[in-house]
Amino acid sequence: MAFVDFAAVKEAVSFSDAIELLDLKLRQSGNQWRGFCPTCKGSNERALVITDGRGFYCFSDHKGGDVIALAAHVLNLGVKQAAQELAERAGIVQVPSTRTRNSTRSTVPEGEGEAGSKLSPLSYLEPDHEAVVAIGFDPEWCKTYGVGYAPRGVVRGSVAVPFRDERGVLLGYLGVQELTYIPADFQTNNIVPFQKKRA
Repeated sequence: MAFVDFAAVKEAVSFSDAIELLDLKLRQSGNQWRGFCPTCKGSNERALVITDGRGFYCFSDHKGGDVIALAAHVLNLGVKQAAQELAERAGIVQVPSTRTRNSTRSTVPEGEGEAGSKLSPLSYLEPDHEAVVAIGFDPEWCKTYGVGYAPRGVVRGSVAVPFRDERGVLLGYLGVQELTYIPADFQTNNIVPFQKKRA
């Protein structure tokens, strides 16, 4: 499994982000959310409590912790797997560790995800959102290239543009809120479309 920067995930993903990314059905009251725990499936409608800035606690399972611990509990995964899953759902680019390792394994293993990427394209982007049109992008072009308005995640509230390396591997997304200048040939010459390899 690739290196996961826990601090970066916790800094980038707030509890409110995690609630959306994990599709939790909770009621909000001020800076607190309460509801059924999807993992414990108990009858207590106040079993899962999340307090922004403090953490979560599941009264059914007597577990609590930070946003990564919440993902681990809800997804029933180990902490490292949960951090990786949360990072992928939020579109966070994972940075290789600067620590010395004995292993020389690539940080983007071939055959994982899309063309070797550890990240999956964001499925919730809106290519025909008014923010996309306001910037000057054509919605049909956006559908082709995987560009769209992000209603949630780390680039929430901006137009998400996929950032790929020379092999077409998805590295992450750039959040664009406005452009002051778009070259006349931008749509045809400045972005190389991702080509899936034929088997």
